[in-house]
Amino acid sequence: MGELIKGPKGGLSVPWRTGLNCYSFAAKCANPAGEGLVACVPGVKGGKPVTNKNIDKTRLFQACVADGFEDVSGGVIGSDYKMKNAPKAPPGKYLVAVFYDVLKSFHFARQLADGGANAAQWVHKPSAPQDAHNIMNRYYLGTDIGNVPWGPQFEFVGYLLAPTAGVMVHKGNFIA
Repeated sequence: MGELIKGPKGGLSVPWRTGLNCYSFAAKCANPAGEGLVACVPGVKGGKPVTNKNIDKTRLFQACVADGFEDVSGGVIGSDYKMKNAPKAPPGKYLVAVFYDVLKSFHFARQLADGGANAAQWVHKPSAPQDAHNIMNRYYLGTDIGNVPWGPQFEFVGYLLAPTAGVMVHKGNFIA
């Protein structure tokens, strides 16, 4: 479970505007390009967006890679073993965890990747209308995402790498 990280003024928060979703948060893209809703959709930048009609684990992962994330799956999608044994991000990059939502959607978490002592902490933004936090009272997810109780709704897909500066993603409509 996540552990509260203490900063000089108490709990450390991750500043992130509401209106941006978990995908733009994972990409560290605070100003997504493109047309459509404020929420960002995997694959829009790469020209093959996932929709609630065509989404599956493989399409979701491929859409992220098409948008500019680096594939570190080794060709294995959805492995519980891989989730519990995350690769280590090389200098200048951070890890992103991709989750398939069985309600025909997606979710993402990323390492804090702030260059500080807590850079390996996992953080996420549950939905566009909310600020960045997690389901455990604004705690971070901890350094081992394999210990987070995602529940039956979210199925692990794989890990991606992003440059520390982030990846520019695009707005889009998550519809058929």
